[in-house]
Amino acid sequence: MAQSDEAARTGPIDIESFLDGVQFSPFHFRVMLIGALVMMVDGFDLGVLSWVLPKVSDDFGVTRTSLTWVLSTQQAGMVLGAYLIAPIADQIGRKRLLLLCLLAVSASCFVTIFVNSVLALAICRLVTGMFASAVIANMVALASELAPARRRSTMVTMVLAGSMPGAILGSAMQAFLLNQHGWHIAFWIGAGLPLLLLPVMLFFLPESPKFLAARNPSDPRLLRTLEALAPGQGTIELAPPQARTAKGGSVALVRELFAPGLALPTILLWLAFISSFGFISAALWKTTVFHDLIGLDWKQVGITTALGTGFGAVGMVTIGMMIDRFGFRAIVPTYFVIASMAAVGMALFAPGWGMYVALAINATMQHAAHAGLASIASTLYPTRNRATGVGWAYGAGRAASIVGPMYGALALEHHWGALGYFFLLAAPLASAGIVIWLLLTVKPLARVGHVAGH
Repeated sequence: MAQSDEAARTGPIDIESFLDGVQFSPFHFRVMLIGALVMMVDGFDLGVLSWVLPKVSDDFGVTRTSLTWVLSTQQAGMVLGAYLIAPIADQIGRKRLLLLCLLAVSASCFVTIFVNSVLALAICRLVTGMFASAVIANMVALASELAPARRRSTMVTMVLAGSMPGAILGSAMQAFLLNQHGWHIAFWIGAGLPLLLLPVMLFFLPESPKFLAARNPSDPRLLRTLEALAPGQGTIELAPPQARTAKGGSVALVRELFAPGLALPTILLWLAFISSFGFISAALWKTTVFHDLIGLDWKQVGITTALGTGFGAVGMVTIGMMIDRFGFRAIVPTYFVIASMAAVGMALFAPGWGMYVALAINATMQHAAHAGLASIASTLYPTRNRATGVGWAYGAGRAASIVGPMYGALALEHHWGALGYFFLLAAPLASAGIVIWLLLTVKPLARVGHVAGH
């Protein structure tokens, strides 16, 4: 088979058609691998405080719940980063912004090692959240822009799944390093990992061809990338960029999310994202609950983190096949409801083996259902405003995640115990399931969830 229909032709080619049509190659695999490594590092640095929070509170001489606002500050930073820092890539390039953001995350973690007040810790987590959030958005975008159309969702999903090994690394740190070296060791790792990855990205990660083509079609970096994507095709000449008719700009695209037939689905989608992110941010207290309320030692806590990560990855990888076979309405709401029931099961069966089974079920279903939300968002909107629809849905969820840690702290502040905490976690999962079922009843969608990026 030819590398692509466009590459087989003589004469100028359209950049988007060319990128969509190339075959999946070792070049794509390299981008996917580096992207997964980026997400692994990013995932570790975003989760690190929740994994060591009991040690931090002991060292600072403060109660666990007095650090709630620090967790919320990190979530606020992620919202700011998504809206203020991530778009800078449109001016300076995705690769350059990724490098700068990872450098900033490393510096923030390094400074955290030396802080001795809750305020200083909160500032560091605000900065970490801002730049780490921009890393997520642009790494996913870069993978999407380089991927062939038939493999786009596969590449994006595999890149996103890279965050799971970051959590496994966190569980190993909890089990083998935290007791001996204290919480500082986690931030030494958080500062060092980005520095190890930066040279790999600098020399082996390409810039987005679409960005380069829009800026300078004769850029040597663009020509090298195109030749790597279609080896043996000789010199590739790009067609002039097609003029695009402006249709009101970004404000009009947002307004279209509430057009007749879309207004109610958009509201329900946002409520589902708010519920799902509410669980994720409230679950930042799980390490503290497992250690303080259930009484697990640090090695056992590390096992819970590893189990949640491993089974969560299984859920993320398999959700697309399940949606294709049974449809959105049968799978996504059901997964959320099962995850809700399993959350309660963690408390009912703690600290025995049943707790670990419930944890595995919760992680599998919750991670899969959350990934399913992205597929629903991508399928709900037409191509013209799909990116806007997905972005604003995520923005609604991220904004709600600011108060998620406060919600999760209720059980600790009022001494409700592990059962009270996990009942609180179950509520947003059940809410997400109900809301998504209503959405898919109002507006049924085709079974194309895992290929929604095409």
